[in-house]
Amino acid sequence: MIRMLRDWGAAVAVGLAVFFLVDLLSSSADPTGDMAPAFELANASGGTTKLADYAGKTVVLNFWGSWCGPCVQEIPEFATWAEQHADVPILGIAQGSGSGEKLAKSATRLGVTWPVLESSPAVLSAYGVQVYPTTVIVGPDGAIKQVVRGAIDADGLEKAVASAR
Repeated sequence: MIRMLRDWGAAVAVGLAVFFLVDLLSSSADPTGDMAPAFELANASGGTTKLADYAGKTVVLNFWGSWCGPCVQEIPEFATWAEQHADVPILGIAQGSGSGEKLAKSATRLGVTWPVLESSPAVLSAYGVQVYPTTVIVGPDGAIKQVVRGAIDADGLEKAVASAR
């Protein structure tokens, strides 16, 4: 009986340690308020795209993957929102979804109507991306205004962008 209590106690202690470690890592990886890290990434059209190309504008960065169910489910919401807000660029930063023509075909098939870029480990790390989808709102001043981990609908995107302006 004492051994069983000791085993349970050890299991609870390990569980709590893991919980607090994950919480600590998650909160330290939140870049809200920081200046958005600069990047230049290959795009699905065969060129490159720089975040600096959008200086002075509110920009929506959507980290996604064609393999990610919640990412695919939010695409129609983003498409509806993008049609109504042509003044706010969306950049889809795809992870593990191919490159070049393959990425372009996949994005078109899924209904993505905004530029799609190929992710890099450095960019994922710089933005603290740990789950997909992750949406980052960059304000006109270049600072990260909001980070949404998980799927977001058009209303949530509207509120996030409005608070960044």
